[in-house]
Order: sequence, then C-alpha cells, then structure tokens
Amino acid sequence: MKRLMLFFLPLLLFSACSKDFGTIKVTYQKATAIYGNLEEIRNTPLVGAAQANIENPGKIFVSDQFLLIGEEGKGIHVLDNTNAEAPKPLYFMNIPGNREFFVKDNTIYGESYYDVVKIDISDITAPKLVSRLKNAFLADEVLNNKGEALVGFDFQEVTEEVALGSPIHQQASENNIVYFNHINSIIPPSAVPASFAGNSNSTSGTVNRITTYKDFVYFISFQKITTFQDNGQLALMSSTSVGNGDMETIFTKDNQLYIGARSSMLILGLENPEQPQMVGFFSHPNSCDPVYPYEDVIYLTLRSGDFGGCFGDQNALWVLEATSLNNNVGGWQVNQNIRTLQQIDMKSPFGMTMIGDKLYVGEGANGLKIFDATNRRNLSLLSWDKSVQAYDIIPHPSRTDLILIAGPRGLGQYKISNNNGFDLLSWVGY
Repeated sequence: MKRLMLFFLPLLLFSACSKDFGTIKVTYQKATAIYGNLEEIRNTPLVGAAQANIENPGKIFVSDQFLLIGEEGKGIHVLDNTNAEAPKPLYFMNIPGNREFFVKDNTIYGESYYDVVKIDISDITAPKLVSRLKNAFLADEVLNNKGEALVGFDFQEVTEEVALGSPIHQQASENNIVYFNHINSIIPPSAVPASFAGNSNSTSGTVNRITTYKDFVYFISFQKITTFQDNGQLALMSSTSVGNGDMETIFTKDNQLYIGARSSMLILGLENPEQPQMVGFFSHPNSCDPVYPYEDVIYLTLRSGDFGGCFGDQNALWVLEATSLNNNVGGWQVNQNIRTLQQIDMKSPFGMTMIGDKLYVGEGANGLKIFDATNRRNLSLLSWDKSVQAYDIIPHPSRTDLILIAGPRGLGQYKISNNNGFDLLSWVGY
C-alpha cells in the first residue's frame, strides 16, 4: 500500500499576512483523491448505449465509414459516418480512465487507468477486448486503507491561510506543479483539447501520446517512453526516462520516433525497437510542441498560453532539416545536425497536416492557415481563414474533397473549395 500525498496547482499568491507574520493567504487548486474498485472498473462492459452529448472530447479517429471520438476519462463515441453529411451515433465504447488511443489497422490501443488495452475493431459494430496488460505503467496500484485504487482527482479552488514556509506556501511562491510519482508515469492530459489520432489511410495526427512501429506500441508520459510488443497479447518491453520530463507528442516516421517536448525536440532511433535510443536533439524556447516530420524536413509548431501550462512567449511555425541522424545510434547528436531553415510567426499554432503541396496549421480560436509547401523548405502563406476555428486538421481517408477539422466547439467535416475555402458539410458539436 502507498500513502497518498496531495499536490497543488497554484493560481494566485496573495501578500496578506497575519498579525504575527506567521501565515499567508494563498489561492490554489486543491486535489482530493478519487478511489474506486479496480476490478469492477476492469469488468465494465465494453459496449454501452450511444450517448446524446460529447462533453469533454479527446482523440478523434476517422475511417471511411465511422468516426471514433474520445470522451476524456470514459471511452469512445462511435458514429456511423457512411453519409458524411449526417453522422449518426451508434454506441459508446466504455474504456474507463482513457485519455489517449491510437488505431492501427483494425486495432485500438489505449490506456485505462493503470492498464493498457487492445481492442479488435475488425467488426466495428461488435468490438472485442482481446488483451489487457494490468499495471502496465506501475507495479503496484496506489491504494487507500479500504484497498480501493486511486483513479483520479477532484479539483476545487480554495483560499486559505497557510504557514509561512509550508509546502503549500513554497509551491505557490515558486509557481510549480508537484505531481505524484505515478502521475508522471501515466499518460497526462493533452495540451490540446481535441485532436486527431489519425485516419484509416495510415495518416497519423501530430498531437498523439501513442504511436506504433511494426508490432511495437509506444506510450509517452511527461518523463517516460514505455514500449510494448503486440504478439497477439501485449507485453511490456521497457520503460525509460527521456529528456527533461516535459514530453508532449510522439510521431513515427520510417524507423525513428519524433518527440515534441516543451523545451526540445527529440529523435529516437528504432534499430532496437524494444529499447528506443536517442539519436537527435534540438533545443527550442519553452512552449507546447507538436512535431511533424514530412519527407526530408521537420515541421514544428511552438505555442505559448492557451492550455496545459504552455509557458513562454513563442508562437511560431519552424521548418527544420536533420542530417546524419543514424551515424551515432544510441548517443546524442549535437544540435548542429538539426538546423533551422525557416521561422514563421503565428498566433497560436496547434496541430497540422500535409495535403498535396499544402500544409494546414490550426490556430485554435485564431483560425486555420494554409501554406504553400511546394518547396518543402520554404513555406509561403496562401490563406488564413479566421472563421474556421481549428485545433487540429486531418484529410478524409478516401475523399480528396473533404477535410476534417477539430475546433473549440466541435468536429466539422468540410468540402474544400478551389479558392482554399471551406464549406461545412456536417457538424458534431461538443
């Protein structure tokens, strides 16, 4: 059994002190632990009734006929998208504790509190849980004195007087976040409210914490990359601390993993896929950082503010070139091996995708920008649609005239017009 410790997310520090200057008033987010019966949770029926509303969207996967839309911490809404003009809810896939999922071929990989699950969706109308690796991220659950497992936190803003020099006072003064050790091991919330896991034409989203390579599956937390092998059943292969404990996104290209972190971009080689090794490293100003390797360049968006503790003042799209990445497998490459080709100031760049010779970049409430990428190393702005709010973008897997956009208020399917404009075809609100 492990004892529970609170952590604090400071909001504002007031300078008012008591008469004897021994206390100080602080306002902060107080975390109260939520416990549950883990075995009952694990035995939750996979298929449930369709839900009328999507309240807290997460990952989105697009196939020719279906939409999978994650509900943070609960599971996945499954919609029939045979008629893209009118998607219809089919059922809800219960995956308690799920934040991230990734789809490869006909398989969903995702986390469920302490576990990793593998779900067969070859018949999307009848999904099957085929593998559950219990305690995949931790050897032991965090338990209370009733034997119930920690499954989350309830946050409440409080203002109270605390002793000068107390842990709460120190954390508020330093404006830091203190996490449990197990929270750093388990997948944290994404810094993007709604984003694409990918589509059924093997296009991956740029804001994922899960990816695959051959029969290996990689999960990242803030500080660790955890590797699983899928030989029918999931098996844990390795769990390694990487970088500065600020990883956010992961993307596979060829035999390498590209990881976006808040202070750097990391490239890991997969010559030994059981144990990825660092082969490239590029420092950048502190910010939230999706990475998109495409052909022989790397696109990097840097964003401050908005969500997820994206501290800093950098809002830009960078074009990078990497060379000699495989000359020192297992070691660090010096920064000079990854050089900056272009920096483009933006408002608040999030996810991105390439369609033909055009790079689409979402800017949240600031709209959607399209760049001419005919010259992959030297982008030029084609258009900026401020009416289409976009966190992330992905092409339809088979229809070249359709694009899907995840924004602050919902998921839109749009027809692309000849002048780079968008005509709304259907809308799934949340």
